Amino acid sequence: MTISTEAAKPLPFSSAVGSLIEATDAIRNFRAIALLALTFIGAVLVGGVLTMLAGGMSSALLAFLGGLMAFLVMFYGSNAVGILLMRDAQGQPGMSLVDAVLVSLYTSHRLIAVVFLEFLIVLAAMIAIAIILFVCKIPVLGPVLYAVVFPLSAIVLGVLVFALFYVMLPLAGPAAWSGASVFQIIARLNQIVRTKLVSVILLEVLLFLITAFVALLIFGVLGTGVSLTTGMSAGILSLGEMNMYALAAGLGRGGSGSGYIVAAGLGGGLLMAAAAVVPGLIFTKGVCIIYLDATRNVDFGASEASLNDGLATVKKKAEEARERARALAEQASAPAAPAAAAAPAAAPVDSLQCPSCKAPVASDDVFCGECAHKLK
Repeated sequence: MTISTEAAKPLPFSSAVGSLIEATDAIRNFRAIALLALTFIGAVLVGGVLTMLAGGMSSALLAFLGGLMAFLVMFYGSNAVGILLMRDAQGQPGMSLVDAVLVSLYTSHRLIAVVFLEFLIVLAAMIAIAIILFVCKIPVLGPVLYAVVFPLSAIVLGVLVFALFYVMLPLAGPAAWSGASVFQIIARLNQIVRTKLVSVILLEVLLFLITAFVALLIFGVLGTGVSLTTGMSAGILSLGEMNMYALAAGLGRGGSGSGYIVAAGLGGGLLMAAAAVVPGLIFTKGVCIIYLDATRNVDFGASEASLNDGLATVKKKAEEARERARALAEQASAPAAPAAAAAPAAAPVDSLQCPSCKAPVASDDVFCGECAHKLK
């Protein structure tokens, strides 16, 4: 009896494109829609209110705090949405909004660590190339070496940047949402870069086009409506010139402008945030589909083992260097050995004295020559 392996084969590129079109089905996930809308609206409210307070109090610290709080709301909320859509793409049962937020609060820091490590990898490559370029300053031999270093450096940096912005950063989120640890994410993305870089980039370009088309359609409709409503409001409510600059200026003055201007600024911000929900959902589910297609039936055991071995080697060498430095420090701080005690000087032969008058006498004298004291 033979076992069919057809199901174990990865999807062809055409099927992957077809599955990517299904990312538009994300608008049917009402939990994800509600959570992403709450995330956008919450970020706008937090950032807007604190910005208004900062404008009224002229506090740069409060403005920075407002931006930071808005970023944190967006970061953890969007990751919670990603967790919901990843489970949807995997065909797993959904979870409640509270559970998704809790999981996001517990695991989203992995993305920060992954992004930090990815930029460290690029920085290390640039430092290594910079060192090689300094070597190329050697007279006579330098230009010959540079003829080889220049094209190789261009290829390495080009591939690294493309891998960073088209694979590492977009797919780090889906990898974390699927439950992978930091080093598992690095190992898996590294294998995707080595084996499926071109196909992943093509799928992401297609996803960008789909998302951009949907966003253009939605914001085109809203832009038309906002433009007409703004013109009517300016005439009926006697608001004078009313545009996006005026709305932003009204918020920036801490609400010191017209109440209508402040209300329009907050309402327009909430409207734009809600409009960004649909494109955001499509893009998030799209990257989940791309990640699942790139990792379908791929054994990452060898890649993860290689990464763990490399980390173990680096850790061992660092420990050896630490022990060597500790030994050298102890040797340098140890007190010097005390010098050997000098041997007592031998007494001169003629250093004997008469016990009575203290006059010097010889060892064979019987009487002192000064006071005639009997010595023997």
